[in-house]
Amino acid sequence: MLSGITYQLKWAWEQAKDYKKELIFFFVLELIAIACSLFFVIWSKHAIDYAIGGEKESVDKALILTVLFIVLGLVVKAWGSWINEKTRAKMLIGLQNNLIKIQMLSKWKVIKNWHTGDMQIRINNDANEIVQMIGNTFITFLITIIKLVASFALLWSMDPMLALLILAISPLFIFTKIYFKRLRSINRSLKAAESNLGKVVQENLRFRMALRALGLQNFRWKKVEESQSNIYNLKMELLNFSTISQSSLKFLINVGFLLTFIWGVYKLKSGEITFGMMTAFLQLVGRIQGPLLLLMSFVPVFIKFRTAVERVEEVFKTEVEPEYQPEFIKDPKELVIKNLSFKYEDNSVIDGFNLRVKAGEPTAIIGSSGKGKTTLIRLLLSLIQPNKGEIYVVNDSKTIAINHNHRVNIAYVPQGDKLFSGTIRENILTDTENVSPEKLYEVLYQSCSEFVYDLPQGLDTIIGESGYGLSEGQAQRVALARALMKENSIWLFDEVTSALDQKTAEKLIDRLMFAAKDKIVIFVTHDLRLAEKCTQSVYMQ
Repeated sequence: MLSGITYQLKWAWEQAKDYKKELIFFFVLELIAIACSLFFVIWSKHAIDYAIGGEKESVDKALILTVLFIVLGLVVKAWGSWINEKTRAKMLIGLQNNLIKIQMLSKWKVIKNWHTGDMQIRINNDANEIVQMIGNTFITFLITIIKLVASFALLWSMDPMLALLILAISPLFIFTKIYFKRLRSINRSLKAAESNLGKVVQENLRFRMALRALGLQNFRWKKVEESQSNIYNLKMELLNFSTISQSSLKFLINVGFLLTFIWGVYKLKSGEITFGMMTAFLQLVGRIQGPLLLLMSFVPVFIKFRTAVERVEEVFKTEVEPEYQPEFIKDPKELVIKNLSFKYEDNSVIDGFNLRVKAGEPTAIIGSSGKGKTTLIRLLLSLIQPNKGEIYVVNDSKTIAINHNHRVNIAYVPQGDKLFSGTIRENILTDTENVSPEKLYEVLYQSCSEFVYDLPQGLDTIIGESGYGLSEGQAQRVALARALMKENSIWLFDEVTSALDQKTAEKLIDRLMFAAKDKIVIFVTHDLRLAEKCTQSVYMQ
């Protein structure tokens, strides 16, 4: 177990490599705060003894130093807390960004392994627990151990027997293997239950309109209640386990304090110690038992941390594609697909497929569901790689094999609701800058999206998640306008007329054909009217 903790702490520390200086500085400030605390105990003892002994000048000096050390300790603690909070905020952003980027770059074949609701829990809760551990809890744990050892050593120097008695009744059971295993088992189950709730809630919110339309609202609501009930039961199990453990610890701590008090009273009565020594005993025992109680609170945090690391590390092991480096293809003349084959595991979807699409000669890809049209799109976009065959573009000077860096050349319109929350203008322009009103009108015209000018706020009309607020046909045309804004040399449109009425579809087809005279264009479609307007139609069977 210790080796596991050691590995996970090293892994987490590596994630914090850019913040090591700040964390070490925080550690040093905490050490200074411990020293101030112990000097406060020593000089407060001297102040009491000097006062009882009538040494006025010594009393004044001792009081000044007592006040100095307590004020210095408070200042140092406040400074350290400010630095630590700031550092952890930056660390959390960094770790969350890494997780988000990994998911955004993950290869298609592994995306299905990650549910959005589960990823939200990992990005928010698990990442926060890791940052809390490495940025604060682990350092505080080390400081607590140092504080405990320093306080124990000072008590030993004053009365070795009392120090041994306090050590003997310390609740060391909190470090037993059985205790750790039980606590970790509950936390793992709780994390899994929270992820399951995240999945259910995410799906219920995403499909809330469809659930009502299908009459599945009550069924899905029961899933929410079942998930919440499971989480509640696990939390109660954890609460019961923690309550028994903490109650036992607090009982032993109170026994230790009572023992110290009785011990001190008898020592004071027999004249073996001074009153100042008596107060020092009580303060030091508090400084020993306080850290012990704090160590107890660290145990559940360590357990949560270990589970969080396991879950976040799974995400870090996700297979991702290389960073996107845009490569523009100048004046492409032809797109060639040669002997293309692809299969999902043992299921062959495309076998020996060939196609040539020349600029200015639009091509329709037609086929029934399950015949490989969607797979062909993924291959053209380099989201997946073929098992056999080639995809390349030919221009005047060379032949260029297509990879993910060439997506910048492709205007892609996916099937379904692929708009983002925000304004229509933001959805169309995305990262395009300095667009003239004439260019904006042109793409709106080509995509038959002039309707936006009739909306109350026009292009600044706010739409919700997945285009909520627009009809399916309107959302489809806005997505098309977004693609046309890029002025790409290759068009890849998936069912671009599927949500349109006949009149609008015919108008859109005519406008696209006119605009596509110098483009390499592929329509994946079931619309035979669109196929008839293309230079060639290819049936996938």
